[in-house]
Amino acid sequence: MRQIVVGVSGATGIILAYKLVDFLTRTENIVHLVMSRAACKTAQYELGEEYASPSLWKKKFSAFQQNYLHCHPIHDIGSPIASGTYPTDGMVVVPCSVATVGALAAGLADNLLRRAADVTIKERRPLVLMVRETPLSPIHLENLLKLSRCGVTIATPVPAWYHRPKTLGEMEDQLVGRILAALKIPNDLEKSWQGTIPIPAMIDPVEGEL
Repeated sequence: MRQIVVGVSGATGIILAYKLVDFLTRTENIVHLVMSRAACKTAQYELGEEYASPSLWKKKFSAFQQNYLHCHPIHDIGSPIASGTYPTDGMVVVPCSVATVGALAAGLADNLLRRAADVTIKERRPLVLMVRETPLSPIHLENLLKLSRCGVTIATPVPAWYHRPKTLGEMEDQLVGRILAALKIPNDLEKSWQGTIPIPAMIDPVEGEL
């Protein structure tokens, strides 16, 4: 059993956070969920009214899962996860806005999400940022490099096609699996690369046989 902080900031891709929380609680990992106001607004837009707050998320899960899910208000600086003395096994911010990236790079801990991430960095615990922005400006890149040099894992939500996903849900699962892998949490969501598959000889109409 691990204790993982899941921060959700105001960027598109909220479904990835929801699926991550679902997997972690189903597999008996304790999750500390904190969502920014912008994240709540984005969740309402992307997923519906019934996803517009951490407490509403909790109602979506089974009674078993709810035992493993703790929701924290964004401005609750007195929360246990605001202190480095509280033992957690790492943190993920998914999706992670570039505003959050900039704040973390500057050491700005003005809400619980940013404070929890700042604590994770200073205690040298795993921190994964799934940054959702494109294209990236030089400012974004400099901030990401600064955080990477502090040991933060930058995991952009780049989908994979080698496992031949049939649905958007399968692509989302792969991305969530990559987050879990970055935290060294075993999972069956990530489809690992198994090497190239031998293919039959092909005939090129111009060059001849390949």
